Amino acid sequence: MRIKHSLSLDRLRVHSQQAMENKVFVGFIAHILGSHIHRVMAKVGLYKSLTMKELIRMLEKLRTQVIHGRRTLFPLIKQKKFIYKAFGISPPVWV
Repeated sequence: MRIKHSLSLDRLRVHSQQAMENKVFVGFIAHILGSHIHRVMAKVGLYKSLTMKELIRMLEKLRTQVIHGRRTLFPLIKQKKFIYKAFGISPPVWV
């Protein structure tokens, strides 16, 4: 019940058993990802400067641009580079 509430799966409002199972499965995967993000943020100390919602909003603002045939993300500020490093992802390089 706690997991269902934390994922905003209050009423499932579906018309079939399969649709309900699919919705719960996607919610379960979202919970796993949220737990991983929380664990990394706590381990690295990101909670001192960001909440999880702020982190996700910040990463949502990244856009892809193709320059000279290479895809790159922008804008890539210092804080976003730190987030990439915290999660063990090499930040994209501006060409």
